[in-house]
Amino acid sequence: MVWTVLFALLLFSLIIFVHELGHFLSARAFGITVHEFAIGMGPKIFSKEKNGTKYSVRVIPVGGFCSMEGENESSDSDGSFSAKPWYAKLVVLASGALMNIILGFVISLIFVVLSSIQTGIPTTTVDSVMEDSSLYGFLQKGDRIVSVNGQNINIKKDIDFAMQNCDGSECEITIKRDGEYLSSTFKPIITQYTDGTPAYLIGILSATERPTVFNVLHQSFFQTIWMGKLVFVSLGMLIGGKAQLSQISGPVGVVDAMNTQAQTGGFVALLYLAGFISVNIGIMNLLPIPALDGGRIFFVIIEAIRRKPIPPEKEGIVHFIGLVLLMGVMVFATWNDIVRLIGPR
Repeated sequence: MVWTVLFALLLFSLIIFVHELGHFLSARAFGITVHEFAIGMGPKIFSKEKNGTKYSVRVIPVGGFCSMEGENESSDSDGSFSAKPWYAKLVVLASGALMNIILGFVISLIFVVLSSIQTGIPTTTVDSVMEDSSLYGFLQKGDRIVSVNGQNINIKKDIDFAMQNCDGSECEITIKRDGEYLSSTFKPIITQYTDGTPAYLIGILSATERPTVFNVLHQSFFQTIWMGKLVFVSLGMLIGGKAQLSQISGPVGVVDAMNTQAQTGGFVALLYLAGFISVNIGIMNLLPIPALDGGRIFFVIIEAIRRKPIPPEKEGIVHFIGLVLLMGVMVFATWNDIVRLIGPR
């Protein structure tokens, strides 16, 4: 558990560092004055100034910030964030989340390389069909699954994703065989995952490939896309009432999940979760929620439409309210984590 906590601290520090680095590099590219680039929070351990920017490392190893001129107030300086055109603000604000998604891709790349050494790269090509599958007799070895219920299939995880959206009802599948596209409807095999949730299967075993540069990059890219889709599906389930508020997790729950992954799948499984967390944080930051980058991007878009910015003091009030609400959600999520940890398993 101790090593998992250390890994979690290192991961969150890396995610925050990469996020703030995105803001920093894009701000410098647009000529915005950066007063301080800090890693960590609290009192300073180390600080050095270079070219007008103070670089510091602080005591608490989680958190960080990139302090820019005119970021939260009006400023007439040429290097002010508030004085830059809307498109420059948009890039600077979005670059942090984009860097988190890129980091998720890099982690996924490492995961795919390590996991494929033993098992190969899973494909969307049929290796064999189970006799109890309703597609037995239609599917053949070598068929490549192109879509399920209209959803494009790029990697094997896309098949699982599409099947879960079937809810056990009749599905449609499109395959490619010898250059020809064929379609059929079928009834999924209904079973359960280890946690008791229902699982809907086509009833096939997928072929694997030896890792190459091309298929490793292909797998890593679409796995990152898949992780992003999973974030939106989870949010949709929460909003639609299909997921309970008690399932929301905070940092404690994340560390517990990491510990479980480390015990069951080792370092490689831990890498997969790390990639998902990085992509998750990147996408969540782009949502139009006050206090997050996405909330600030929303105000920049309004500025672009009305051709003048919202007064900083009014925007600041909205972000402050959003920050208070986010802190409340964090406390609630942490409470959920503690209840789950001390409750029966």
